[in-house]
Amino acid sequence: MQNQIKTSFLFYIFTLFLCLTSFFITNTAAQASDEPVGISANYTFETIDVPGVDFLAVTASSDFEDYAGNTPSADGEKMVAFTLIDGVFETYDFPDAKNTYFYALGNNGLAAGHYEDSDGLFHGVILENGELRQYDFPGAIETEIYGYSDSTGVLTGNWTDASGVRRGFSGETIIEFPGASETYADFVSSLGNVVGSYVNAKGIYHAYLRGPGGSFATLDIPEIPNQEYFFLHGINDALVAVGRAKAVDGVPITFVGNPVALQEFQVPGAVSTEGWNINQDSSVVGHYTSADGRTHGFIARPLQPTAVRHLLTLTIRLRVLMFRV
Repeated sequence: MQNQIKTSFLFYIFTLFLCLTSFFITNTAAQASDEPVGISANYTFETIDVPGVDFLAVTASSDFEDYAGNTPSADGEKMVAFTLIDGVFETYDFPDAKNTYFYALGNNGLAAGHYEDSDGLFHGVILENGELRQYDFPGAIETEIYGYSDSTGVLTGNWTDASGVRRGFSGETIIEFPGASETYADFVSSLGNVVGSYVNAKGIYHAYLRGPGGSFATLDIPEIPNQEYFFLHGINDALVAVGRAKAVDGVPITFVGNPVALQEFQVPGAVSTEGWNINQDSSVVGHYTSADGRTHGFIARPLQPTAVRHLLTLTIRLRVLMFRV
């Protein structure tokens, strides 16, 4: 009981501190732009392209600005995974797979994701030392990997049991939001905090943070009329998060910022923007669709005023104190 009270108190303090940091970060950023055009005005953008490739869906990056993701096969018949490391572009196709996807990339070059088999079921796939291997979460009929922790080597993602129930996992731990019909897990931080989304009984998506002790905190997300989905893909040690959403009959949109005050984020001139990864330096990585229909990768680096950098440093120190239970 004492541990439960302590954990709940820490989550209360954590949420309160998120609110305070979101206030200062949001207002500092607004003052930095004479013509505010959303949070995107606080970033510089660089397109990631490969010659001869018209569809490069970047979904992951390392802190060294290497990338991984998905692209059509040479014959255009299916999707294959790719890595772009030290400027070298390589594709990967799991044997006999309908499609292969990468969604995670470690600083050590390990890439992970999942492939689709001939029956349309997903299985985890890991690229290590140049070789692909399959990973299935124990008891799963489907496994999807979305995150990899550089600090612990833990994989994070979703698994579906024989009854069709979807839950998250991080390492060997099952992630299930209380009362949810579905739970998605996308990333685990160096402090052991898992972030993702869950679907309630009414079919509405919500974002969550799960502490290393197992307690959950629900995170508010921007209101999206006629919402089709919302996925919270990651959060770094500076409390900057990235998520993707889509309205029914709409295009994918991205949200970036403090997880209690996410703001819409868009690559300038893009028809749609999908942010998939947030690095420790708060750079955002993903892909966008241009007006000509091509899909390009991007990395967006933040322009951080001095006051914000000091605040983020304070945030990291406070989080370390808070979660040393």
